[in-house]
Amino acid sequence: MTTWRRRQRKKRDLHFLNEDGMVACNPRDREAAHRAENEGIATENVQAVTCKKCLAVIRKEK
Repeated sequence: MTTWRRRQRKKRDLHFLNEDGMVACNPRDREAAHRAENEGIATENVQAVTCKKCLAVIRKEK
């Protein structure tokens, strides 16, 4: 369950979608990937990612 403040945020973190279409910071959660795509907070552009956990995963893989 999300709080009202979290839902009303104007600036959201952009998450990275890996080649499987899953969010990099939580690759086993299909629902998280679906929410990220529907809410417009998912991207495949590495330069646009702002999620700290996703950035750590990207750096680790390189």
